[in-house]
Amino acid sequence: MEVEGFAAVMEGVRNAAAGLKGRAISGPHGYEQIPALVERSKQRVANFYDDLEAQLGHAAFVAGGHFSAADITALATVDFAAKALAMPMPATHVAVTRWHEVVSARPSATA
Repeated sequence: MEVEGFAAVMEGVRNAAAGLKGRAISGPHGYEQIPALVERSKQRVANFYDDLEAQLGHAAFVAGGHFSAADITALATVDFAAKALAMPMPATHVAVTRWHEVVSARPSATA
C-alpha cells in the first residue's frame, strides 16, 4: 500500500504543488519538480486502483479477512488521491467502492 499506492500519490503531489517548488523530494536538499512525473504518478495511481480492485474482488479487506494497517494506508491513499490529484476511484471499481464504504464507516475513520 505504501509503495504502490501512497508513494505514487505523493510523487504526483510533490511534483505538481506550487508550494513545493524546489522541494519535490523531502529531506534536507532541494530538488526541482519534474512535470512528467505527475503524469507518471497518475498512471501509477490508476494501476493501484486496478490492483486494489483485483485484491478486494476476493477478500473483504486489503490483507485478507480482517481489517489491518494495510487498510488504513489504503484508505488514506484513496482519499488523498481523490483530493490532492483529483483522482477519485473509478465508479466501475465495485469492490473498492464496497471496501471504501465499509472502512470509511469505522469510528476511527471519522475521528
